[in-house]
Amino acid sequence: MTGRLDFDHTPYIALELPGAGVHQEFVVDTGFNGPLYLPEDKIAGWDLPFITSAPMTLANHSIIVADVFEATVIWFSAVHRVSVVAGPSGCDSLLGMELLKGCRIELDDAARVLRIDRL
Repeated sequence: MTGRLDFDHTPYIALELPGAGVHQEFVVDTGFNGPLYLPEDKIAGWDLPFITSAPMTLANHSIIVADVFEATVIWFSAVHRVSVVAGPSGCDSLLGMELLKGCRIELDDAARVLRIDRL
């Protein structure tokens, strides 16, 4: 899979969410352990089904209770059902380590390209 690096070297990858009928660009965030993190306004607009509310530990070690939803994504040409943690409206969309397990990430700064390959 190929994505891009923006002007400040942030890696982005676009995924298809066929159930929502959209392609969404995500920041690749190796500090996020879950699969996907999306703003609540997008979740509501795409009518993703609610699963549960669950405690989550943030990077600053504080604990919050977050709503968790379900989405279908295309990941390496296969359909996957994944959980989606809801963030505040307007936050970045994140792709985390749960989807990146078993992958190699390459950041090509000169070409401004992100590559994600299965190992």
